[in-house]
Amino acid sequence: DVANNGLEAVAAVQRKQYDLILMDVQMPEMDGLEATRRIRHMSLASQPKIVAMTAGAFEEDRRNSQMAGMDDFVTKPVRAKDLASAILRVTSTDLMMAVA
Repeated sequence: DVANNGLEAVAAVQRKQYDLILMDVQMPEMDGLEATRRIRHMSLASQPKIVAMTAGAFEEDRRNSQMAGMDDFVTKPVRAKDLASAILRVTSTDLMMAVA
């Protein structure tokens, strides 16, 4: 599913359960940080893992993403190995629990 802005991302999570969201930090109408905060405050059966995708590569950008409730962080331009690593990091505990 694709959301063109943060408002659409929040609305999508209200309609459907997601395991993983790749959240662009800089979006129109509502940025990814605020969208993540709103998702984290929702009463959901299961909270999705959220990976920030941003051109900001500074430690402050990473910290802001974590403070908003994002689980991991990938810088743009996104490289396949970096994205795969982030997905593995955020899902590894879920995978281990499923196997146990």
